Amino acid sequence: MPQTSATALTLQQQAFCLSWLSNAASDKVDTLANLEAHVRQAVQAFLADNAGRIADWSIAWGPVASSHEGSDPTALYYADNMLYAASATVAGAPCLVVAMAGTNEDDAYDWLAEDFSIVRQVDWPYGNGGFDGAASPKISHATATGIAALLALSDPASGGIAAFVTGWTKANPGGTVIFTGHSLGGALSPSLAMAAIGKNGGPFAGATVLTLPSAGPTPGNPDFAALYASFFPAPAAGSADGGPVPFNTDLVNAHDIVPTAWNDVKLTGFFTNTGDIAFKLAMDALLASLDGLAHGLIGFNTYQPIAHQTFAADPPDVDYDSLQGYFGLIVTNHLAAYPTYVGVDDALTDTTAAMTRATLRQVQTHAKRLTAAAKAQTPPAS
Repeated sequence: MPQTSATALTLQQQAFCLSWLSNAASDKVDTLANLEAHVRQAVQAFLADNAGRIADWSIAWGPVASSHEGSDPTALYYADNMLYAASATVAGAPCLVVAMAGTNEDDAYDWLAEDFSIVRQVDWPYGNGGFDGAASPKISHATATGIAALLALSDPASGGIAAFVTGWTKANPGGTVIFTGHSLGGALSPSLAMAAIGKNGGPFAGATVLTLPSAGPTPGNPDFAALYASFFPAPAAGSADGGPVPFNTDLVNAHDIVPTAWNDVKLTGFFTNTGDIAFKLAMDALLASLDGLAHGLIGFNTYQPIAHQTFAADPPDVDYDSLQGYFGLIVTNHLAAYPTYVGVDDALTDTTAAMTRATLRQVQTHAKRLTAAAKAQTPPAS
């Protein structure tokens, strides 16, 4: 997509920016209040810097951060989860964006509990919203952990996010609610949207609810994908909700490994090894063993992605000749490639840089740790 400096951003672009900014504290350890304040300041700076090309957004709920380690107001934590909502008038109608952060790259718990706990699937616990076409929807234990954590977050003034969304739709008839997130947030945002509908007993009367996930791993099984599609159908080509960044559709970089999880993980051959023969043989052996591990972990479960739209950078960034270069490709294709494609990288430079630094550092630091933890997972007894 073309750059949009000094021109108005589409609703999809604005929602993507608000999604991205939920990650502004992802490389920081601080009190929960200070982590929340950092995200609030990043959002407010974005709004000020882009006045005139975006709607009149203001923070309506949160930001709220949580840590599995506790909530001592004086203790320093990484945020396992970060969630906020912003509201505006868009094209004359009220709009609410619910934005959630992806994996906190410096938090091993986030990687293990909300990303890699995929051996066990659990029944979808939030009801079918009146749709009877999916007999047994299931989600990964990781997704279930993340959704429960988000639903437990509470804004001191407005309560939990599900009750807040319900109240907002009643107070703003004809409004639109958009659930959005990247990476882990790309799995949690469509799932949280479905949970909100389920807890409401069905679709919100008089409101349009959309999702805008990006780089999301697959949350659940085929029945979960069917349940999702019943409430969030992919938009028609050429419609206002469609286009290069469509609503209700996981936006996927063709060279991003993360969205292949957990339905089609294949590291071997994903990038082009231009190193010497010894390095090529060593990497082939390493990646083949990791592929085997991944398929062994998910082989007894069926995962099916929600609707997705694929893009590819031009030219694609896929060549490497060192292990450091391989890690760099993973991070670049998972992070910076997205705001560049969406056409908003100029507005998100600081947050993208923070996410990239932390992710590259932790991909390397935790590689052995994550592999060992994955090996320790065993299938449930049949």
